[in-house]
Amino acid sequence: MASKNKHREAGSGSVTKRADGRWQGQYTSGRDPKTGKLRRHTIYGKTQKEVAEKLRAVTSSIDRGTYQEPNKITLAAYAKEYLAHYAVNLSNYTQEAYRRTLDNHILPALGEIKLTKLTHREVQAFVASLGTGGKGLSAKTVRNIHGVLHSILEAAVRDEILIRNVSDQCILPCVTQAQIKAITTAELANFLNAIEKEPFRNIFFVDIFTGLRQAEILGLCWHDIDWENGCIYIRNQLQQRQVRGDFSYYLAPPKEGKERRVILADSTMQVLREQKSLQEHMRKIAEPVWDNPWNLVFTNDFGKPLSRRTVYKHLKRVLRSCGMGDRSFHSLRHSFATICLENGDDIKTVQANLGHYAASFTLKTYAHVSDRMQQNSAARMEKLIQSLSQTDQTDDKD
Repeated sequence: MASKNKHREAGSGSVTKRADGRWQGQYTSGRDPKTGKLRRHTIYGKTQKEVAEKLRAVTSSIDRGTYQEPNKITLAAYAKEYLAHYAVNLSNYTQEAYRRTLDNHILPALGEIKLTKLTHREVQAFVASLGTGGKGLSAKTVRNIHGVLHSILEAAVRDEILIRNVSDQCILPCVTQAQIKAITTAELANFLNAIEKEPFRNIFFVDIFTGLRQAEILGLCWHDIDWENGCIYIRNQLQQRQVRGDFSYYLAPPKEGKERRVILADSTMQVLREQKSLQEHMRKIAEPVWDNPWNLVFTNDFGKPLSRRTVYKHLKRVLRSCGMGDRSFHSLRHSFATICLENGDDIKTVQANLGHYAASFTLKTYAHVSDRMQQNSAARMEKLIQSLSQTDQTDDKD
């Protein structure tokens, strides 16, 4: 009998009646690796049958290896640990986005639930409550919120608090690919005329011919420009802290985490030279209060970083003036890619310039085919057909 108890020490259990009339079942779930002592647990119920069923379920899960060790830590408490120990490797911007997602959505709904008690059904119901049937959030936002929760639960699995991630199999809303609003080659002259007298004309001109993200062009430094070889290196992006009381700027690595090189047209390099002369003029006027420690290419009149909102406000005014009010700053990036493709650049070159992680992503993003591209394709096909016809006529004469 002693031998049997030793073999069954993980999962063995018993049911007894308490003095208050309730029933209780006791079981062990193995030994504590630190103390070597048996982990003993108690479950309660109103009837002997109820407790016996609970006990059978627990001991069966121990035998199957699917048993979840009880833990008192709540999702809210573990989320705090996650931000302190895991999220520190993320950018400041992403960390703040995670905090807002937790505070505004996840913790109010699930924060008080113990991690080991959280079920897939509760997570699925939470996800459903965010969409069109609940808060009415967009599919992309719902997926982002689920992504934060999934990351936290995945960390809990690595910490051996959970045996599985209960958010793994959630059914999420489908994200519809938004139609890209780009400035085409045919519209380009109109746009360039509209920005000519704008104070941020140089930013808009350089951006539409380089495809930089807004944070990347505002974080461009003079030492990132290779004047001799006519190219720029994307090494930083300008970010602003979103902590209460601290809205200071800082430079962060590019989105994909690595620098890239973009070779510029001569006219774009000339605009950068004009910007250098303009900034030198601003510096002379603003001294001694000029303050540009990062040596940024685009600054305000005193050398400080430009506000994304201010730059965007000016661009929207320009776009509305030339009938393109449905475009955004990111449209300049899309415009660069579209213009490149319309004028014959291959997808790998466009991918490298944009800094996408894979050509397949670039191809998916710009799967739409503009009229100009279709016309060029048809013209190339016609040229091929005509060349074949001429070859046939030559063969007939021979």
